[in-house]
Amino acid sequence: MKPYKILEHTADVALCVYGRSLNELFVNAAKGLMSFITDEKKITVRKGLLIKLKENNIEELFVSWLNELIFLFSAKSFLSKKFKIEYLDNCRLKATVLGEKFNEKKHIIDTEIKAVTYHELEIKKKRQYWQAKVILDT
Repeated sequence: MKPYKILEHTADVALCVYGRSLNELFVNAAKGLMSFITDEKKITVRKGLLIKLKENNIEELFVSWLNELIFLFSAKSFLSKKFKIEYLDNCRLKATVLGEKFNEKKHIIDTEIKAVTYHELEIKKKRQYWQAKVILDT
């Protein structure tokens, strides 16, 4: 099973994400998001940042997680490459994201992602895996 696939969408970009666990679903969603922004092969792990989130449900937590990664890039110029989920339930997340500061000599920005939307957001538990569909506002 692939971790994610890019879906066609009229104005924005969309992802369908898969994971054998909820943790893997969140990690694969982060990887899918970053694949739109830049080539992850060019990101070196130099620093880790801790993220703690609390929301009302899994959908809000999923959107907040991805929006936090967008914020780290847009506000702090931090490109994430690896994602270590330390704790995750339906309302709380504690994770460390590993990567480095954006370097214009090294990194090329492919797509500017403004935010993750709730439009058509879907998170489902299938028999043996989790699946999420999400639209990213460009």
